Amino acid sequence: MRSTSRLQPYLVLLAVLEENSYRCHNCGRYRHTDMSTKNMQDGLIRTSTTRKPLLQAPELIEVSKADEPLYRRLIDAAKAAAERAYRPYSNYNVGAAALTFDGTIYTGCNVENCGYTQTKHAEEGAIQAAIADGVLQRAEAAGLTQFQAFLAIAVHAPKGSDPWPCCNCRQSLSEFGFETHVIGEGKNGQILCLTLGQLIPFPFPIAEVLESVRGQR
Repeated sequence: MRSTSRLQPYLVLLAVLEENSYRCHNCGRYRHTDMSTKNMQDGLIRTSTTRKPLLQAPELIEVSKADEPLYRRLIDAAKAAAERAYRPYSNYNVGAAALTFDGTIYTGCNVENCGYTQTKHAEEGAIQAAIADGVLQRAEAAGLTQFQAFLAIAVHAPKGSDPWPCCNCRQSLSEFGFETHVIGEGKNGQILCLTLGQLIPFPFPIAEVLESVRGQR
């Protein structure tokens, strides 16, 4: 059995995490970075580590008046999906709603698992539902690529401070393009909007992987 003295560094680390971090809205793990609406407004992401680096946050996109009603519907769909989440281990609801090129909305919610790594994230669920319903085939028939199949995705976590997907989901979403709008509701009810490319500027390079598959690299 470990002595208390050997456990002390881990207990201190846990206390620091609990005080200075918040939980990922998808998996319940601690995040070191505070990307709250307040910090988005002053243009800085403030980390809670001892190094205290200041990173420049991406500039929010102003949603057009024409798109606002549709984006509100998308956010409402994500909110409804969040209420159906299965989250016995984190008590942290997350909902997502994906908007496809033909105006169809698909929803997903987090579905947790006692193995943790088997937990399914809301954003992944929404994208998978769309693909299972044939969105990629419909896009191809319309002369579009996989990178044009999804126009926007809304994310809602009632206990979260922002609507941005975790890094896992950002990489998953990047499989289908970087111009997709990622949206959610701010603390004052305003629509927050960024492109996926702003959220993951350096993803694992799908273009290079496809070139390798085709023997072009």
